[in-house]
Amino acid sequence: IYGKEFTYRDDLTPAEMAAAVMRNYDPDFQQIAQAGDILVGGYNFGTGSSREQAATALAHRGIALVIAGSLSQTYQRNALNNGFITLASPELVDALRAEQAAGRLPQDGLTLPLEGSAEVDFAAGAIRWGGRVFAFAPLSAVAQELIVAGGAEALVRRKLGR
Repeated sequence: IYGKEFTYRDDLTPAEMAAAVMRNYDPDFQQIAQAGDILVGGYNFGTGSSREQAATALAHRGIALVIAGSLSQTYQRNALNNGFITLASPELVDALRAEQAAGRLPQDGLTLPLEGSAEVDFAAGAIRWGGRVFAFAPLSAVAQELIVAGGAEALVRRKLGR
């Protein structure tokens, strides 16, 4: 998600962080991903990305949220602490893998753009895409509060009246 050569640099601007996203994974990611996109990952998304920049760099890149089959707990916590939404929907990931195996989705490349748009219904815990509905576990009250506040630091400042 965010290469080691950038992790310990605190002099990078948000734009420079955004430009570093997925560089060591897929050089085509930067040309494919667009602001407002939902990034769908596989299982154990974020494993090995224990620094908060792995979440904040995706947010700076304009990724709206991450949906994965499962998420590293450390990655998920860092994302929430920075006001970035992550959801686990193994049902969606399994369906996408089945579509790809059946040849209905592209087979080449690491980053695959999907056609159409998705709708995430947070109240219902449902993702609508491709005429189907996929479930996800609802965000806890604490997670919702962090997201709405814009992250842990913003939440603490608000509660302290600053």
